[in-house]
Amino acid sequence: MSCKVLEELEEVIRRRIEERNPESYTYRLYSSGIPHIARKVGEEAVEAAVAAIAEGRERLAEEAADLLYHLLVLLNAAGLSLRDVCNVLEKRRK
Repeated sequence: MSCKVLEELEEVIRRRIEERNPESYTYRLYSSGIPHIARKVGEEAVEAAVAAIAEGRERLAEEAADLLYHLLVLLNAAGLSLRDVCNVLEKRRK
């Protein structure tokens, strides 16, 4: 399975962090530290769960996109990448 848009998003996140632009939401989120980013991931996960139960497929897709974005920022802050996660999934599949 390949999702090129996630790889592209990961690259955009990496660039925004490197640019250190204080007006960038991505940079501000990253700069807030892992505990704050992790809380945001938790919030987005809850919003996705609520959408799945009560708000329909379109809203769930939107919330899932937010969750994936925030998870990619968290992975970056932890020194991990989408490739690292894919490697774990590939090992589990065997």
